[in-house]
Amino acid sequence: MLTNQFTLTRSQTLRWLDKLGSTPPALSIYIKADTGEQEIEKMLGSILDRGELFNELAAKAAKSATGAVLYYGMDRAYMMWPPFPLSQNAVIHGYSDEPLRAMLEKDWRLALVLVRLGQFAIGVFQGEVMLESTVGTGLVHARHKKGGSSANRFARHRAKQMEYFFTRVEAHAREILEPRLKGIDYILYGGTRDTLLSLQKQCGFFSKLEPKVVDRLLSVREPKRATFEEAVGQAYTSTVFEFAE
Repeated sequence: MLTNQFTLTRSQTLRWLDKLGSTPPALSIYIKADTGEQEIEKMLGSILDRGELFNELAAKAAKSATGAVLYYGMDRAYMMWPPFPLSQNAVIHGYSDEPLRAMLEKDWRLALVLVRLGQFAIGVFQGEVMLESTVGTGLVHARHKKGGSSANRFARHRAKQMEYFFTRVEAHAREILEPRLKGIDYILYGGTRDTLLSLQKQCGFFSKLEPKVVDRLLSVREPKRATFEEAVGQAYTSTVFEFAE
C-alpha cells in the first residue's frame, strides 16, 4: 500500500537516485507516457504477483501524464512520475537510472504559458535560463453575484472582456512561440485550468502547440516576470510514491 508521497526538484531527484542506488532494488520498470492500464498490468504481471500492491501500482502508473518508473525490491517499491514524457517501455533486472538521469540532466528547450484571468506570462527557456519572455495584464471583472437583467448585461460585458483578453494572450503567444516552435522540446501551461481551457477553445493558435504540450498544470498564483523562476523549477520536478507490502 502507499505509505509516502513527495515532490522533488531536479537536483533533489538526482540526489535521491544516488541514495537509492546505494542499496539497489531488484527490478527497474520503465513505463512510457500514454500507456493504458491494461498494458501496464501486462508488464507488471510478468514480474509481480497480483494483489493489492499490484493493483495500486498499475492504477498509479496509468494516472501519470509522463509515464512512470518503478523500482521494486523485496517488500518495497518506489514509483516516480518524471517531469517529461518517457518514450519507451522496459523491464530491467537490477537497478537502472540512466534514462531518468539523462532526462534530468538535459537542459531542455521549454516554453511556459502562464495564464489567469487578467494576467499572463509567456516565456522560452533553455534549461532554467530565460531566453525570451513577455508579460501582460487585461481588465476582466469578477463574476456578478446578483441576478436580474443587470446581471445579464454584466455577464455579456464580462464575456467581451474575456474575449479581448484571450485575443491579446494569443497574439503575444504567437509572437514569442511561433518563430521558435520547431526548436522547443516541451510546452507547459500554468495558472487556472478553466481559464486555460477557455483560452484554448477561443484561440486556434494553441492547437498548434498540442503535440509538444506536457499534460500537467504548473501551480502559479500570479503570472508575472517574477513568477518564471519558480515555474520553470516546477517544470523539472518529479513526484515519488513509496509503497510497502
